[in-house]
Amino acid sequence: MTPEPIATTPAITSGRASHTERQSSSWDIKNAPRNYFSLVAFQVGSAVFAFGSVWLITRFLGAEGYGGIVAVIAASQVAQVLVQWTSLSVVRFGVDEFVENASIARTFWTRFIILGVNLAIVLATAVLWFPPLADWLRLSPDKFWLIVLHFGVTALWLHVQMGLQGAKMLREQGFLQMSERLIILTGILALIASGHLTFYWAVMCYIAGPALMVLAGLFRLRELVFARFSLNTAVFRKLIIFSLPLLPFTLIGYFSGSYVDAVFISKFLSTSDLGVYSVATQINGMAMQMPMLANTILLPLFITLRAESGDQRSFEYFRNVLPGLTLVWGIGCTFLAFLGYFAIPMVFGAEFQPATIPLWILLAAATVGIPVAIGYSALSNATSKTYIAMVAAILSASANVVANFILIPQYGLAGCAFATLIAFFVGVTVFAILLKRDAGMPISWSYAAFVPCIAGTILFCWQRNAPLGLAVCLGASMLVGYWFRSSLLKTVSFVKGLRGTPV
Repeated sequence: MTPEPIATTPAITSGRASHTERQSSSWDIKNAPRNYFSLVAFQVGSAVFAFGSVWLITRFLGAEGYGGIVAVIAASQVAQVLVQWTSLSVVRFGVDEFVENASIARTFWTRFIILGVNLAIVLATAVLWFPPLADWLRLSPDKFWLIVLHFGVTALWLHVQMGLQGAKMLREQGFLQMSERLIILTGILALIASGHLTFYWAVMCYIAGPALMVLAGLFRLRELVFARFSLNTAVFRKLIIFSLPLLPFTLIGYFSGSYVDAVFISKFLSTSDLGVYSVATQINGMAMQMPMLANTILLPLFITLRAESGDQRSFEYFRNVLPGLTLVWGIGCTFLAFLGYFAIPMVFGAEFQPATIPLWILLAAATVGIPVAIGYSALSNATSKTYIAMVAAILSASANVVANFILIPQYGLAGCAFATLIAFFVGVTVFAILLKRDAGMPISWSYAAFVPCIAGTILFCWQRNAPLGLAVCLGASMLVGYWFRSSLLKTVSFVKGLRGTPV
C-alpha cells in the first residue's frame, strides 16, 4: 500500500533536507562499513560497561544477589513478549515511509497506540501471570513493582529504538544503547561509593538507564515523529497483519531463549546456579551483539533493495558472504570460549568456574544461529514472510523446553546450554528450508561453516581440555575453508565492493 502524503510544517521540512541521502539504497551500501564499525565500537563500549556492572554486582552481592536481579529482569522479559510482537513493524514500514516521505510519524505513533493497548492489557491481567511466574523464579510479591517498572520503560525504549532503525539512524541507536549501559554502571559505582548498593537499588539502576534513553531517543527523532500525519484503519490493519505471525513467534520464541533457561534453572537447581549461568549468558549475549548489529544494517538494506531491484542482488550475499562470515564467527567464538575458560575464575572468582562450560556451549549455539542473526531473519522480514519466524519459534521453543526437562536434571548447567544449542539448530534449519522454498534463497555451505566450532565444543566438553577444543576448531576450519576456497574469494571481492565514500 502506498503511504499517503504527509503534510509538514516549514520547520520540519527544512530539517528533513539532511535525511534525503539516507532514503536510497546507495546510502545503505556506501555507509555499511562505517555504520557497522561504528556500531561495533559502540557495542564494545556497551559490553565493557555491562561487564563492569555485572562484575561489581557479583563482587559486592555475590552469585545469590546477582541471581535475584537476573530473576527480576527475566520476569520483566516474560511480560515483554506479550507487548513486543508489533515492534518490528516500526522498522518494516517505517523504512518504507521514510524512503518515500522522509518521515516515520504515522508508523511510529500507530504502533505506539497498539503498544499502549497491549501494555494496559498485560498490567490488567497481572493477577493471572505474576503468581505462577514468581513461584518459578522464586520472587516474593514485593518484587512486583520493580518488575512492572522495568517492563514499562524497557517496552518504551525498544519502541524508540525501532523508530531509530526505521529512520536509518543506526549510529544514533548504537550510541544511545552504549549510553544506557554507562548510566547503569555509573549508578552502581555511585551506590558502592555511598555504601548503598543493595538488590533494590541495583535493579533501579537497570530501570533508570532505559528510562533516560527514551527521552534522548525521542529528542533525536523529533523532526521525524513530531510531524503532521493522519491515523487510519488501513495503517493499523497493515501493521497488525504483518505482526500477527510474530505474536506466537514472540510468545513461543521466549521459550527458546536464555530467560526461559533462568526459569528452568531456578526450578531444578538454585538461585546461585542461576547467577553462575547468567555470567555465561551475559558474555555470550555481548558476543551476539556483534552479528545483531549487522542484522540492524541488513534489514533496511534488504527492504530498500527490494523496492529498487528485487532479490537477486541480496542473494549473492547468502550464496557466498554469509557462509564465510559464519566460519570466521565460529573461530572467533571458540577463541573467546578458550579465553573465558581461564579468565572467568580470575575475574569473577572460583565460585564462577562452572560458568566456563556452559559458556563454551552457548558460544557454539551462537555460531549455529549466526545465519539467522545476519541474514535469514532480515530477509524473511523484508519479504514480509513473518510466518517463517513463527514456525521456527514453535519448533525451536518446543525443542528447548523438552531438552531442558531432559538434560538439566542429569547434566545441570551444561545440559541447559546444550538445550539452547539444539533449539538454535532447529530454528536455523526451519528458516533455511522455508526461505529456500518461498523466497528462492540459496543456502550454500552455511551448515558446513559451523561444523568446526561444534567439533571443538564436543571435544572440550568430553575432555575438559580447552587447548584441544581450540585446536580441533582451527584445524577443521582450515579444511572447510580450503574446500570452499572459491566461495571465500568471492566473499573477499564482495566486501571490497562495499568500499565507497560514506556520508
